Amino acid sequence: MRSACSLILFSICACGGGKPATILAGPAPGPAVHGDHPDVTPVKPTAPDAATPFVVDDAHAPEFFPPPWRKVSVGQTISFSTAAIDQDLDETRVEATKLPATAKLDAITQTITWTPTKADLPKGEFTLTVSQPGRGKQEIKTFSIEVVTGAPQPAPVAPPQTGVIETLLLIREPKRLEQVNKDWPIDKLLQVGAETFKLQIPEDKRKTLAQPLDGKAAFDQMLVGLAQTHSNPRLDPASPQFDKAAFGDPKSWKIVAFRPRIDKAWTELRVVYRAMNAAEPTFAMFRLRPVVEYVPALPRPDEERDANNKLFLGMVAKHLMKDGGSNPKFIKDEAAHGKEVSALMTELMTFDDTRTKPYLHGFEIGIALEARMGGGSARNPDGSYKSGDGWGWNAMKPFQTADGKAQAYVNVNIPGFWTQTVPSKDGKTWTPKCSPRFHPDDPAHVPGYEVLCRKPLGFVDLPAMKDGKVTNGKVDANNLYFEHKKRWMVEGFPLEDGRRDLGEENGMTCAQCHIRNFGMHDYGDPANVDPSKGTPKQVNHALQTLNFQIIPSGNWEAFTLEFLQHQECRGKLMFEQFVGPDAAKGLTCPLAK
Repeated sequence: MRSACSLILFSICACGGGKPATILAGPAPGPAVHGDHPDVTPVKPTAPDAATPFVVDDAHAPEFFPPPWRKVSVGQTISFSTAAIDQDLDETRVEATKLPATAKLDAITQTITWTPTKADLPKGEFTLTVSQPGRGKQEIKTFSIEVVTGAPQPAPVAPPQTGVIETLLLIREPKRLEQVNKDWPIDKLLQVGAETFKLQIPEDKRKTLAQPLDGKAAFDQMLVGLAQTHSNPRLDPASPQFDKAAFGDPKSWKIVAFRPRIDKAWTELRVVYRAMNAAEPTFAMFRLRPVVEYVPALPRPDEERDANNKLFLGMVAKHLMKDGGSNPKFIKDEAAHGKEVSALMTELMTFDDTRTKPYLHGFEIGIALEARMGGGSARNPDGSYKSGDGWGWNAMKPFQTADGKAQAYVNVNIPGFWTQTVPSKDGKTWTPKCSPRFHPDDPAHVPGYEVLCRKPLGFVDLPAMKDGKVTNGKVDANNLYFEHKKRWMVEGFPLEDGRRDLGEENGMTCAQCHIRNFGMHDYGDPANVDPSKGTPKQVNHALQTLNFQIIPSGNWEAFTLEFLQHQECRGKLMFEQFVGPDAAKGLTCPLAK
């Protein structure tokens, strides 16, 4: 999407502060209310058939993924998730019913932290109870972790992949990221990013900005946005409960993935930081481009996009590629590769050719944030854990404050998910269109819901409620927007339809993209990308469920590897289109074989 979560494109201004907006959710069968959230008031459907409760088939049992740790040493601290996935979004509760005495559970974030002692030899045993109150179902999950003496055990690490993946598409090994972490700490990027974002503010308003946003203030604002999304004061620097050791030091946030997205309609660099001192996975992903989404309208709408793609792909080729493919030298020489990784980011962020065109300038389009800090956990009245997996997604941009004197990073609306698709104007590809419920010009549209339709782009935002009216949501989680995700988003366009793959986040919400149980579209069926070939013959093939993280930690998810192959396929086409016919002669399309 000129768009979304992983995360996301964001183009609507939002004010910071306060609680997250109330989330719209439909009624669920039985006593469970889908979309339960500390700031949520369930709202009945406003469709013509509102009197009929929306019920979905219970097609999937909850899935629990044991921790990657198999062995731990006495005195070594490890952390792992107890979250479970339910593809039907049924309310799912996970309780730790048996733990070693030396282990602690944070139920809100679904995280066990354990420092075994000699008393835990030879193993720690764990029992979880996974229940679904609305379905009357319960399962017991057990696992154990061996305890040994001696040096700390190495953390599980996903094995190396091809040179194209490791040196071009998803750069994630510490040595390859060492230099860019030195050159671009997160507070510096937040500060520089705010400066680059100024060019998107109209010039007359830009003149009222008194002083630049400094790195510390920007870093604190990012944490406040996370705290609001997850309703978790451990993330809020102003709260007495702030976990300063886990989140408060910008130096402890490290780049763990450097991702040139060469496959998108708008190519860009995605740089993912992680709070390394935190027990819970907490990420901030910056989206960076060499072209500003310029405020004044241009005579030709594609002018910015074409310039962006030519510039960015040229930078990627210059720093990371050789002879139209991955650079063989970089496979073994990680330090040399790491220098070019940092050089690419520096060139992008310092690029300035605004004398030629006002939009030719390095640009931070926004930050997508993902964490298992409670955003996907429903709470009891006393604030304790009720159900959910803890995962939540939000996005931030450094907008101008109301008084016009400064910039501030604030949570913004999460836009851009496909509800319908139609052929593009030139008939060469599929494009999104707002489905009738949301399209203001459709006689079947539901009054009030048209505000979610980004008519020029065809996207539909997540539905929230404010002052009794439908508005755009700022938070995504698996336990939110039940009716929208299971009904209105897919009623005429299945989630597994391969044509969604042409959109940002594959045309689905952040949460949906991170728990999908199907792969990429069939490259053998041209109808998935070419309307002249009709419509696809079948939906995307089944695949092992993606366990929340697209960035590998202890293992590679099956979908992640297939998604990277898809990126190489699409990236090859993008290089050929914007740089030249031989620009990607060293790349292949693994999915076309």
